Amino acid sequence: MIAGLKETVGILRTTISSDESKKHVYEICREFDTDGEEAILLTLYPTLTEPNTFDLSSMHLMNHVADEELQLQKVHFVFLFSKVIGAKPSTRGLTMDCENIEYLRELITQLPNAKIIISFGSSMAKCPAVIESKVELFKMIQELRPKDALWQISTEDMDEEAPHILYAGIRFNSQSWSLRHYVILHKYTEEGYKEYLANKEIARVRFMQNVLGKKRETETETTEEKLKTEEKPKKGKKKHGSTES
Repeated sequence: MIAGLKETVGILRTTISSDESKKHVYEICREFDTDGEEAILLTLYPTLTEPNTFDLSSMHLMNHVADEELQLQKVHFVFLFSKVIGAKPSTRGLTMDCENIEYLRELITQLPNAKIIISFGSSMAKCPAVIESKVELFKMIQELRPKDALWQISTEDMDEEAPHILYAGIRFNSQSWSLRHYVILHKYTEEGYKEYLANKEIARVRFMQNVLGKKRETETETTEEKLKTEEKPKKGKKKHGSTES
């Protein structure tokens, strides 16, 4: 080493838990060479399967785990859905990933002191499967950790609800990151979910009534036109006979 220079060594250890096919990833654990706490960070879905590769979310997080910011030493990235996604996911045919939910239950049980950070962002927020999965997840968290606070990433200027790390990294990478309390939205509670299902059913019934109503109007108009056509007198030729004088 050259005299007068200081060497700083950083180490990042990554562990990925997946099925044998690597089509489903249940956890990506990033362990940083820094002092700090342990956290379970909940996001939507995984995008990588190899420990020596990086996604943008992990890279942005690495820039802010220092002692003066998030103060995290070990982060368990876990997901609402375990299927590995290489592009923007489709919501068509999407259903709740029950096996993944059970993995989350086991992990949260095993790590009772880890902070739970919600980082879903606003993507896919109106998808029925996403809403149902969040309701089940928050119900489980409240069951396992009823007195513990939930957290979300925050900056001085950011007002996004439970922002995704990628969003925070793109928009607010130059600002200092911190954690603030996350409050479960009403629509993700059991009561809110019942209201959502009820409103969804009302909307479905109204839609069907509207469709049937238009269909009846069309059928009535067609019938009236047909009747009008049948009622028109048929034009015939005049018969010319001889006139007697």
